[in-house]
Parts: sequence; structure tokens; C-alpha cells
Amino acid sequence: MTDHTDKTQSELIAEIERLQSAVEAVIEPAETDCRSVRESEEKFRMLFHNANDAIFLWEIRNGYPTVLLEANKVAASRLGIPMAEMPDLQVADFSITTRAETEANVARLLQDRHGTFESVHKRRDGSTFPVEISSHVFELGGKTVILSIARDITVRKKSQEELTALYHREKDLRLALETEISKRIDFTRSLVHELKTPLTPMIASGEVLLDILEGEDELRLAGNIYRGALNLERRINDLLDFARGEMGVLKVSRQPLDICPLLLDLAAEVSPQFDRKQQSLELNLPDILPQVLADEDRLKQVLLNLLTNAGKFTPRGGQITLGAKVDGNMLQLWVSDNGRGIAQTEQASIFLPYYRVQDDNDPNDGMGIGLALCKMLVTLHSGDIWFTSEKGQGSTFYFTLPLAKNME
Repeated sequence: MTDHTDKTQSELIAEIERLQSAVEAVIEPAETDCRSVRESEEKFRMLFHNANDAIFLWEIRNGYPTVLLEANKVAASRLGIPMAEMPDLQVADFSITTRAETEANVARLLQDRHGTFESVHKRRDGSTFPVEISSHVFELGGKTVILSIARDITVRKKSQEELTALYHREKDLRLALETEISKRIDFTRSLVHELKTPLTPMIASGEVLLDILEGEDELRLAGNIYRGALNLERRINDLLDFARGEMGVLKVSRQPLDICPLLLDLAAEVSPQFDRKQQSLELNLPDILPQVLADEDRLKQVLLNLLTNAGKFTPRGGQITLGAKVDGNMLQLWVSDNGRGIAQTEQASIFLPYYRVQDDNDPNDGMGIGLALCKMLVTLHSGDIWFTSEKGQGSTFYFTLPLAKNME
């Protein structure tokens, strides 16, 4: 021990001051550490209680039920339980999970140290809501604890149920639609077969009569019968194709095609019907046209429809033009006439199925599906179809086809 009796008062004061400095040197860092711990704890508390999800800290006790050590404010609010009553609650106090399920979940968590599963929580008022729980196991202060974050998935579950209901509804509607389409295909096939069966001998007989008859009147009558039968056959085919198009089963087989011979053959084929009305058919074609990618039969079907319409709505002595030109990567074709034209008020409806212009003088001539079918076929060729028209000044129908070289 220090013998204070041998020291002067000033020496004692100096020694006391050194001791005081030494104590302060020890205390000051400790206070700083304590302040840091308190600040960290405050931050943790703030995050803990202001989280969007409910957070639970459970203690695992061997041989005893798992008990709640602490929960955040969100957990207490969602369960409708006062914060002061949260500690020491057990899983069964606010979960509909059975004891066996709870024990199985805890055993799995202890083995994997983490896990995510769904459960249903029960509020103090008895109502329930689904939750998704993510849990981690760790050691804290000598205890084995589970930190669980429970997310309310009521909205997600409701969306899943609505999505499932919509899926089943769509499935039922699709099956019903496929059944109706199948029935309609069968009906259309049967109808076409019944209509075309008597036409076949009429067309064959008409061809024979045109070959063997010699009198002018007889030839005229036989020609009328033959052309009428061919016209009826073409309309039946159009009706069948249109029905296929509406059902989404109409197909085209596109191949590289020299279009000039097709246009010249077509002009020769339709010229007689224009001659009967003293109409002239003019060809506006360049000397050389590149190959297009098209289904020859379907392309001829489109052009015949447009030419037939042009002849129908062009007066006796009128002019019809069939033209073609290259436009970029497409071939543009057109059929124009100087007929009656289409009123502005009707132009938006001209490609609609079964639409007939208001001043069609022959309501029994055609079903109004020709232009709708043309649009279907051109679209299947990856082309566009449109028209310009002015009442009393005629119409021009355009459509495009892709050039074959673009596909090389």
C-alpha cells in the first residue's frame, strides 16, 4: 500500500488526478460502446415494428410447445391481439395448423435451418387469412429460436382463384367452340356435297350440248345453262371457302409463281362475259413481272371475284382495267372500272361479310361474301387489299402480294 503519510498534499492531489484520468480513459469507451449498442437496438426496433410483414420470434423448447418470445406491431395488428398479450403465445393460439402439422414444420426447420410454407392465421375475432411464412433457425443467447416472417397473401390467393376460374371457363368455352366448329364443318361439307352433286352432271351435259348443237338459239340456251351451272358452282365454292375462313381452317399453298401467264389467261377467260355487255377489258401490265409467292388457284379466285364485281357494276359499254406493277418488295395488282362507284357512307362496310351495296339492282345476285373472301385470301398471302371509289366515277380495288425473291 502507498504510505500517504510520507507524501505532501500536492503530491497526493497529483496522484488523485492521475487516477481520475485513468478511470475516465476506461469509462469513456465503454459509454461510447453502450451508446452504439442502444442506437443499433433502436434501429432494429424501428425496422422490426415498421416492417410490412408480420414478424415472430419463437423459442424452441425440447419436449414443450414452441412459444412466442416477441412479435412486431404488424403481427399484433393483423391478428387483432394487443401487443402486451403476444409474448408466450403458442402457434395454436392464432393458427389453424394442427399440433401434428406444427411439430412437423418445426422438425423440418430444425433439420434444414430455414424453410417457406403456407398456412392460415386466425384473428382474435375468429376470421382467418392465408399467409406465406419464411423462417430461419439460429441460436440467440443460448436459446434455439425461429425468426418467422408471415406475409398476408389474401390478394394473391384471390387472384389465383380468379385466374383458375377464368382458366376453367376459357377451357369450357374453347371446348364448346371447337365442338360447334366441328359441327359447322360437317354441316357445310354435307351442304356443299348435296348442292354440288346435281351440278356435276349439269356442267358435263352443258359442255356436251355446246359441242353437238349447231343452231344459234340452241347454242345460246345451252350456253346459258352451262355458264349458270359454272357460276353456281363458283358461288358454292366461295361459300365453302368463306365458312372455312370464318372457322380459321382456310389455307393457302404459296409457291413461286409467274403471274403474267395467269393474268393473260384470266383476261381471255372473262372477256366473253364482258363482250356480252359490250364492255372493254384493258390490260395495264409491264413487259416483265417478277415471280410472286402465291397460291395460283386462290389468286385466280381473288381476281375473278374483283373482275366479276367490276363487270357487274359497270354499265354497258364501260371499261374495266386489270393492272400490275412492282411496288418495293410487293407486287401491286388492281382492277378498276368506270362504273357506278361506291358511296362514301358505304365504303367502311364494303369488306364486311354479307354486305351488299344499297343500289344493287339484283338482290338475288350473290350473297355479299365475295369481297370478304378476297380480304381473307389476300391476308393469308401476307398482302393488303384496299380500294378507292367515288360515287358515279367508278372504283379501283388494289391488293398486294409478296415477291418470291424476298423469300430466298
